Amino acid sequence: MEILVVDDNPLIHELLPAVLARAFGAEARVTAARDLEEAFRHLAHNPPPALALLDLGLPGHAGLETLRRFRWKFPGVPVVVLSATEDDASIRVARSLGVSGYLPKSLSAERMVEALQKIGTGKTFFPT
Repeated sequence: MEILVVDDNPLIHELLPAVLARAFGAEARVTAARDLEEAFRHLAHNPPPALALLDLGLPGHAGLETLRRFRWKFPGVPVVVLSATEDDASIRVARSLGVSGYLPKSLSAERMVEALQKIGTGKTFFPT
């Protein structure tokens, strides 16, 4: 399972692969991009991933506009928002843009694994 993680935080790039491996097993292959342009270059030259985890706080982009750009350019790639932004309005707009889930960075690793497993079965996850 190919997974693209788009986040500018090096700690996320170091720790999230272990969470993804717990959620999806050894078949989880993670590619990291530090910004939207790097993600777009990767997607232009590789098959689409099974899942993209997208931070809303990328440099040079304004929150939900990041998600809108990604969805417009690659509408067939399932997206899960991974963000420190947890307000109801952002979650509602992300949901209206067709994301598979919204994972606040404040989730524990165990809860994130559970949410990703749920998303992996075709369901959605949004914080309550």
